[in-house]
Amino acid sequence: MLRQWACLLLLGSISIQAVPYYGDSGSGSESEFEESVGYASDSLSKSSGSSFDTEFVPLEQQQQPQGRQDVGPAPGPVPPTTGVEQKPFNVDAITTDVNAPNPAIFFQQSFPFFGNEFFNSFGGFGFGNAQEPWWKGPNVCTEKEEGETVATETEGDETVDTFGQERDGVSSVVRSPLFGQFQFSVNSCMEKPNKHVCTKIVNQNGKKKTLTLTRQCCHGYGRSRNADFSTPCEKIDIKDVEVTAGDMGAKQFIESARKAGELSDMLGQGSGKKVTLFLPKDQDFMEYHAQQQQENAVDQANADKTKPSSIYKLHAVLGELELEDVPNEQLLQTEVPDQKIRINSYQLPPALGLEPYRYSANCVPIDKHDKLSEQAVVHTLNGMLQPLTKNVMDIIRERPDMSIMRTVLEKTNLSAMLEGEKPVTIFVPTDLAFDKLEPHLRRALKEGRGCASNILKNHMLDLTFCSLATVPGAKTTAFNLLGEPLLLNRTQRAENQTGPSSIFINNVAKIMEADIMGTNGVLHVIDTILPTETALPMTTLISQKNLTIFKQLLEASGYDDQFDDLNNVTIFAPIDKALQNTEWARLLKEQPEVLNHNLDLLEFLNYHVVKPMIKTCDLSEKSLPTMAGSNVRLNLYSTHALFSDVMNRATVNCARLVHFDDESCGSVLHQLDRPLTPPKNNMLKVLEANPGYSKFLELVRKANLTQLLSNDSNSYTLLVPKNDVFDEFSESGETQKPAVQTQAELVAMVKTHIVEDVVCCAGIIPTNWPFVRSIESIGGQHLRITRDRRPKIENAGVTKCDVVATNGILHEINDIIVPRPQRAQQRPQLIPPGAGYQPQSDFDVFF
Repeated sequence: MLRQWACLLLLGSISIQAVPYYGDSGSGSESEFEESVGYASDSLSKSSGSSFDTEFVPLEQQQQPQGRQDVGPAPGPVPPTTGVEQKPFNVDAITTDVNAPNPAIFFQQSFPFFGNEFFNSFGGFGFGNAQEPWWKGPNVCTEKEEGETVATETEGDETVDTFGQERDGVSSVVRSPLFGQFQFSVNSCMEKPNKHVCTKIVNQNGKKKTLTLTRQCCHGYGRSRNADFSTPCEKIDIKDVEVTAGDMGAKQFIESARKAGELSDMLGQGSGKKVTLFLPKDQDFMEYHAQQQQENAVDQANADKTKPSSIYKLHAVLGELELEDVPNEQLLQTEVPDQKIRINSYQLPPALGLEPYRYSANCVPIDKHDKLSEQAVVHTLNGMLQPLTKNVMDIIRERPDMSIMRTVLEKTNLSAMLEGEKPVTIFVPTDLAFDKLEPHLRRALKEGRGCASNILKNHMLDLTFCSLATVPGAKTTAFNLLGEPLLLNRTQRAENQTGPSSIFINNVAKIMEADIMGTNGVLHVIDTILPTETALPMTTLISQKNLTIFKQLLEASGYDDQFDDLNNVTIFAPIDKALQNTEWARLLKEQPEVLNHNLDLLEFLNYHVVKPMIKTCDLSEKSLPTMAGSNVRLNLYSTHALFSDVMNRATVNCARLVHFDDESCGSVLHQLDRPLTPPKNNMLKVLEANPGYSKFLELVRKANLTQLLSNDSNSYTLLVPKNDVFDEFSESGETQKPAVQTQAELVAMVKTHIVEDVVCCAGIIPTNWPFVRSIESIGGQHLRITRDRRPKIENAGVTKCDVVATNGILHEINDIIVPRPQRAQQRPQLIPPGAGYQPQSDFDVFF
C-alpha cells in the first residue's frame, strides 16, 4: 500500500497517457481525447491495457494553503494556457482570525495529488460513496476546439523522459523509438465553479496540434461558488435585466438609461447580441448624478465633456463575459468608440476568509459579478466609470502640483514609458514632497543627474496596481522597476470614519489621492518621496548612516557636490567616534571657515575614495589607488580559530571595516573605525624620525638592512623595541637572552623583527593550543601570535599598533624577540640507514 502511495506522489501532479501509435494519421480522434481528459470517471485504482490515468487536481486547489500566512508571496492563479505571466505582487495576511479548517478539507488540500476520487474510490471499505464530478453530470454543455500550428525551433527541441521516450520541450510528446511506436501525451486541466477545461498538445512531425475540451454549465444553469465537486449544474432563475439590477442594488442606472432612451440600444434588443453590463450601485450613481447637475454638465453639451448618452454606453461591453474568464490587464471595448475598460484581478490569501479574487474595472471596485439576466451578464461597481482620454504622463503634465515630477521625468526620459501602451503604475510625489528632501538629493533629482532615474523607478510598477489590492489588516507587496519591494499597508477603518482608510507605502509615504486612471495605467498621489539607498547621492547616504563629522567635513570643504557626482567608486568613511578627537574635527568646531576649499582637507577626503566600486564579496589583499593619488593597502584576516582560511575581517591601512556594503548611486560605502592618513615616509625614515627607536635603528644599520627598510617595492611588518627595552635588557643581564656577539647573530636578531607581510593588530586574535597561529620572519623564525589584554608576538606585547609607512607597518613591542637556534626548528627528516648507522631506540627505527 505504501508503494502505491509513493507512486501516486510521483504521478499526482500531471496526467500521462500512453496511446499506441500506428501511423501518421494524427494523434487520435475526438472521442479518444475525451477519454484522455475525462479521467475523473475512472478510479485511481483502475487501469486497463497499456494506458493509465491519474486524477488531475485543479491547480487552484493544489496551491491554496490553509491557515495564516504571515510571510511569503500568496499563491497566484494558474492560467489554462501558457504565456500569461504571474502577477508580480502578493498579499499576505498579518492580522486575521482564521478558524481551523474542516479536517476532511484540510487532508484533501494537504495531499491534493490524491484528488477527490481517491477518497471516493473506497466506497466498499466504508470511506464514502463514489461520486462523479459535476462536469460529468446533467446540464453540462461541451465545446471542442482543435488547432494546428507549425512548431517553433524551441518547441521542437526534444528531450528524453524517464521512460525512454522522446518528449519535446513544452508538454507535447512525440513517438518513441523504443519497443514499437508509442505516443505519450501530457494533459493539463483547470476547473472553475462553472467550467472545466482540459487541453492536450501533441507535437508530431514538426506540427503542433492543440485540442481543447471545455465542459460548462449550459445556458440557464449554474453552480454556487462553494459547491461540492459533485454538485451538478442546477437551473437558475434568470430575470429581466431591470429586475436583476434592482436585486443587485443598481436599478437607478438602468432606469436612468431607459429614461434617456439608451437602454434598448445598449442591450441591442431584437438583434440577439450578447452584452455585459458594469452597473454602478445606486448610491454611487446618485452621487455622480447630483454632482453632474451641480456642474451643469448633464443637461448641456460641452466639447470638452462627454455627452450624456455615452455615459451609459461606457458601461456596456459586447459579449457575455464572466470575470473568471477575463485575464488580468485585459482591455474590453465598450459601446463607446475609443473607450475601453481595463479589468484587473488581485488574489487574496485564503486566511482572510474573503473571496479568492478582487476585481476592478478601470480601478473601480467590482462588488458583485457574473449575474446572468435575460439580456446581459451583470456586474456591479462601487463607483462610476469615467471616459479615459489621456495617458498617465498627460495627467501629470496637467497637474500644477506635479511640475517638478514632470520636469524630472522628462529629463530622465522616463516620460516615454508613461506615454506607452504597456500598463504602468506610478506613485507621484507633489511639489511639496520635493521640498522635504535633503538638499543634495533634491538637487540631484531636479537636475536629473546621477541616479535620479533610479529614484523615479522606485515609484513605478510595470502593472496596474489599484488601491483595491490593499486589504485592511494585511500587507501587500509590489515590486517596482528596480526589483525592490514596496510594502503597502491599509489602516483599519475607524468607527466614525466615512471615507476610505489610509494607505501607507513603506511606512514612509501616504497616498493622498488614489486611482487616478489613464488610458495606460494608474497614478496615485503621495506626500513623501520614497527613498532607496541604491539611488541616493553619496552625501545623502553618508548622512543617513549617521557619519555626521565626515559629512560636515565634506560640506565645509565645498566639494560635497563633486563627491555626489562620483560614479563607480568605493568610499571608506570613518565613524564619528574615530574623527571626534582629530585636528579636522577641532577646526570644524572652532574655525570652520579655514576648511573652505582647503587643499589639505581635500587630500584627506580624497584619500578615503578608491576606484572602482568594490563590495566585500570582491575584496582581496592588494593596494588600491585613491583619488588623492597615493595607495591604500587592503588586507583580509580570519577570526576563526579553527577555520583560518575563512577570511571574515578586512582592514584598510589597518583600519578595520566595521560596517560595509551600503550601496549608493553607482558607488558603495564602507565604514572604518579610524581615519586614513596618507603615509609620507618609508619604514627607515619612520625609525629615523623617532628618537625612541635609535638603538634598534643602530642595530639595523650594523646589520646592513637599511636598504631593505627603505625599499617601497615590498611590504613588511616591523617589530620595534623602544630604547628603554634595550636598557632594561642590558641592566637585567638575563641569561636566557644572551647578548649579540657575532655579525651573523646580529643579522638574525634584526631579521627576527621583520615579517614580509602586513600583520595588523586587527588580524591578531586570541588562540590556544592546538589552534596556534604564527607568522614567519624574513630570518625564517616562526613567531606565535595571540592576544591577551593586547596583541602579543612571541614573548613581546604590542604597546603601539599600526604605524603606517609607505612600505608597511610598524608595531612597538615591549620586549626583544631573541631568535631560537635554527636546529631547534628543523623537523625530523627521513635518513636511510647506511653503513655505521645504529638505531638508538624504537623512535629512531620508526623514522
